[in-house]
Amino acid sequence: MRIFNKTKNKLVAEHVEVAKTFKEKSEGLLKYETPHAMYFETQWGTCPVPYAEHKTFAEKLKHILRNAIRPVVDFPLLWCGVHTCGMKFPIDAIVLGERNVVKKVKRDMQSGRFFFWNPKYKKILELPAGSNIETGDVLELTK
Repeated sequence: MRIFNKTKNKLVAEHVEVAKTFKEKSEGLLKYETPHAMYFETQWGTCPVPYAEHKTFAEKLKHILRNAIRPVVDFPLLWCGVHTCGMKFPIDAIVLGERNVVKKVKRDMQSGRFFFWNPKYKKILELPAGSNIETGDVLELTK
């Protein structure tokens, strides 16, 4: 993925890793020795598909169980938070809203820090510290 700041007309990052699975999101940037960029989306605990749209009994049962236990089982960091415990380099955490407008920036997160945001925002960027992104900037994310 590539990230371009449309507000400042500047390339922010290329070769951005996209974390999709639970494992990828949990590990984040911990596996790297040098700064990298990562993008991921969070999901507040419940099933995103309405119950009525599930067709089989198994799908409906899975929906009910997922909604019942997931908010209890999931750790809040998976919904609306990141940590830098064990990180070998500082990062900037960027929270994006609708149309990829930057809603919150946490700069220069050193190892051992936590950052939480409003769970209504689901798009998150972790960039090497010094990204020079400001609240209100509009970013373009391309594959």
